Amino acid sequence: MTSLQNIVKTITSPIDPLFNRQILKMNMNDVVKVQLNNPPASLYKSHLLEEEKTIDILMLMFIKFQDFYNCKTKMSKEQLEETAYIIVNEHRGINFIDVAMCLKLAKTKEKIYDRIDGGMILGWIKDFGNIKTDLIVLERQKQKSKQNSEWSALGERTSIQKLKDFLK
Repeated sequence: MTSLQNIVKTITSPIDPLFNRQILKMNMNDVVKVQLNNPPASLYKSHLLEEEKTIDILMLMFIKFQDFYNCKTKMSKEQLEETAYIIVNEHRGINFIDVAMCLKLAKTKEKIYDRIDGGMILGWIKDFGNIKTDLIVLERQKQKSKQNSEWSALGERTSIQKLKDFLK
């Protein structure tokens, strides 16, 4: 089983330290592969099944993210909860892997000046969703082009074969 399959199949909770380690090893191409091959349940679906657990996990992810920066001004419980609910309801297609990868990318690319707020997180989630969608579209176009070329090559061989049969 590949490491990508391990993320989706064996890690049941994003609070598991193994989940964080796997996310740290991933790149955006891995996220696209997971999404196209074996997408995990969306946050919205998880929310419908276990509302409190889903919100708590998101809040914990945001707390760990804030701890990474050692911010003096931290989001309150109410701010964390509100941000989690907005993400679940406004970004229904994303999953825990997406949120973790988004936060990882924010750690590597964003400048944080002693505060993190819900608006910043929502902006990163929106940007991440756009990037992920663009990469998925590109990957599907590559797959379609490959499929078309395979069909085209098959058609050429079939036509040549029929021509040879006709000339006999």
